[in-house]
Amino acid sequence: MKKCAVINDLSGFGKCSLTVEIPIISVMGSEVHPLPTAVLSNQTGYDSYKSLSLTDTMPDFVAEWRKLGVSFDAILTGFVTDIKQLDIINAFVDEFKSDDTLLVVDPVMADNGRLYDGYSMEMCESIKNLCYKADVITPNISELAIIAEEPAGENLDDLISYGKKLISNGIKRIVATGYKDNGNISNIIFENGDVRLVTAKEKGGYYSGTGDIFTSIITGGLLRGMSLYDAGALATSFIEKVIMNTDVKDHNDGVEFEKFLADLL
Repeated sequence: MKKCAVINDLSGFGKCSLTVEIPIISVMGSEVHPLPTAVLSNQTGYDSYKSLSLTDTMPDFVAEWRKLGVSFDAILTGFVTDIKQLDIINAFVDEFKSDDTLLVVDPVMADNGRLYDGYSMEMCESIKNLCYKADVITPNISELAIIAEEPAGENLDDLISYGKKLISNGIKRIVATGYKDNGNISNIIFENGDVRLVTAKEKGGYYSGTGDIFTSIITGGLLRGMSLYDAGALATSFIEKVIMNTDVKDHNDGVEFEKFLADLL
């Protein structure tokens, strides 16, 4: 089986990050090897939460993996707590990414035109550096603008121009998520010189973890040999189906994706 290192947080409630990435990538046929960045009582969208950063333990974990002589077919990165973790992740990628290793970077740093709490422009610069090492990045439209060093925008033509700018500057492939128009939500895929959209009906706004589900399916699909467009289409249709069949009072709780994991076999 192919091996995927996943660098992200572990949240006890609010299904997201490792709690969705481990089952999804696993059911799609690859081993998951988590390198946690933090352990949270619940994800940060709730009114309060407790978080334990694992910055100081990450190098020790990596050292033990080094002793094992492991290698990876893919590396997936997500949420971080501080700039030091980004230094650790960049060094990890430099050491463990070979020419045959797929690197998928989810550049978690902003939404709705604003940086997340605790994120600085210094961290954003380090995330940008990581993006240029990646084979695929999966920014939302706010993050796309930051990486492209352009103003936040919701116009499709602007978003396409931002993506094309990044491709011309050396980013390999992009899926920009969360473009909304006329009751639909689309993901913009930049692959092999083409720009294509995959679209679903929008229902209910924000749900915890859907971005992590999306990136997990992208990673699992690429490890299967799918094109980025086909993996993006699968991820989009899966999330649409899951949201349409989710009944939660608090959208911070996440979606009921477990009932549909068999669709990804």
